[in-house]
Amino acid sequence: MNQKLIRSIVALVLALAAGSTGYSLGIGNALGQVASVAIPAQTVTAPEAGSTRIIYSLDQKQNDKEIIALIDAAKTHIYFAIYTFTLPSIADALVAAKKRGVLVRGIIDSEQSSNSYGAPITKKLLDAGIPIVVEKHATGNGIMHIKTLVTESAYATGSYNWTKSATTINDEVLEIGTDPALRQAYENILKKLLDAYQGNSAAAGAAASVSIGIIDYTDAPKHIGETASVRGTLVEAYTSASGTVFLDFCKSYKTCPFSGVIFADDAKAFGDLSRLAGQTVTLTGKISSYQGKAEIVLSDQSQLINK
Repeated sequence: MNQKLIRSIVALVLALAAGSTGYSLGIGNALGQVASVAIPAQTVTAPEAGSTRIIYSLDQKQNDKEIIALIDAAKTHIYFAIYTFTLPSIADALVAAKKRGVLVRGIIDSEQSSNSYGAPITKKLLDAGIPIVVEKHATGNGIMHIKTLVTESAYATGSYNWTKSATTINDEVLEIGTDPALRQAYENILKKLLDAYQGNSAAAGAAASVSIGIIDYTDAPKHIGETASVRGTLVEAYTSASGTVFLDFCKSYKTCPFSGVIFADDAKAFGDLSRLAGQTVTLTGKISSYQGKAEIVLSDQSQLINK
């Protein structure tokens, strides 16, 4: 069989696989790859050695079970970093792993870990003796946006947060694999962050996130790194070409001391905020600094109150 024909067959099979539940990649020459490429039904199992599968969330709506399968199969250690974590089932699996002697360590975003929907999960993990750290950037800006889990034999990474909406509603991808080099690369990154944020316990972060109360938007720059409810009259809700929404409290955003930011992934949950122009709004969250100005990043509707 000539090389052109072989390459055509490979391209056709991969194209079919790309639109399916997932795919497995074989190792070897082109003929071997054609023979091993498959489009299996999504299974809830730890991956076999030498395998990789890409899972689209809404095919079976069970990405949570895929993560739990990896946790249940771990024998020596589990490192994880997750931006939004609200699923008790995954927390229970991590606690069970800890109880059977597996080393479990995690990194969670400081704001997400201490808000009303993330705090119960954080508490459950800490109460079980699982060390959880949060990021701490010098500027007070920047989030811990990684969604990755690594065990001694496998890894899982992608856009998938450990939440009900990410499991059953959102378009998400989850890659699960056992390639030794990739697994080690992800582990190295997580260990680097665990070491960098050592001592910055999620428990301390939760205590530090207690709100200082309601302040005027003009005072926000005085409270970088603190959690507050910032109030002002919204001048404009501007949506950029990338889909990020900026909540402006001044006619000239360049000279304004404060703004609100909603990244594109979260913006759809807030609806059309242009309707609030001219009204008094209150934004609640951690005040961070970006390019010398104060801002609050909003990811949940409860952080914005119109009154």
